[in-house]
Amino acid sequence: MGTYRPAIDQLIGQVGIIVETVPADRSGRGIVKVGGQLWSCETEGPTSIAPDTTVWICGRYGVRLLVLAQLDP
Repeated sequence: MGTYRPAIDQLIGQVGIIVETVPADRSGRGIVKVGGQLWSCETEGPTSIAPDTTVWICGRYGVRLLVLAQLDP
């Protein structure tokens, strides 16, 4: 029998698009769209993340996703 994994945990490792600005250094919350759904998010990065930025979902804190801006290849 498989191990249960909450839906939010299944988002870790995916890519999303910022809908509402994410303040830097976990000083506030923004909104990210992942798989057609909107989630509250924070970043530990040193700069805020603007709307329409592609981000990587790197973890979660409670029901908030932790995001990092993706680097351009």
